[in-house]
Amino acid sequence: MAQEYYTINNIKIKQPLELMQLHFVTTYTEDTIRTQEGLLHSTPLFTVESYSYSANGFTAKEMAQFLQLVGKGRNFDFHYFSPYYGVWRTDKFFVGQGSLQIRRVNEKAEHFDGVSCNIIGVNPI
Repeated sequence: MAQEYYTINNIKIKQPLELMQLHFVTTYTEDTIRTQEGLLHSTPLFTVESYSYSANGFTAKEMAQFLQLVGKGRNFDFHYFSPYYGVWRTDKFFVGQGSLQIRRVNEKAEHFDGVSCNIIGVNPI
């Protein structure tokens, strides 16, 4: 079996160097409340996968490509391993916010220590 890689829109991205955390994000109806006794009365609407992505060692060219793939909150195709489904798969995701760590930027050696962002599923699981 061929080795799988994380990709965005079929473009191989920097592979995460640290563990990539999986979060489940569930949205509930507006009438979801906790009673004074602590009991929860809720109606879940849907749940999406969300991954905390971080990688480092980007050149200026690699960083520009990554930011152009995920920037502006647009949907993209993310190829990833889903623990929920137990397989590598491709689905629609988006990034709403991220951050960069900049080590040195000069004319000869643009270098970014890393980038981190939450890659959030568009479609419910």
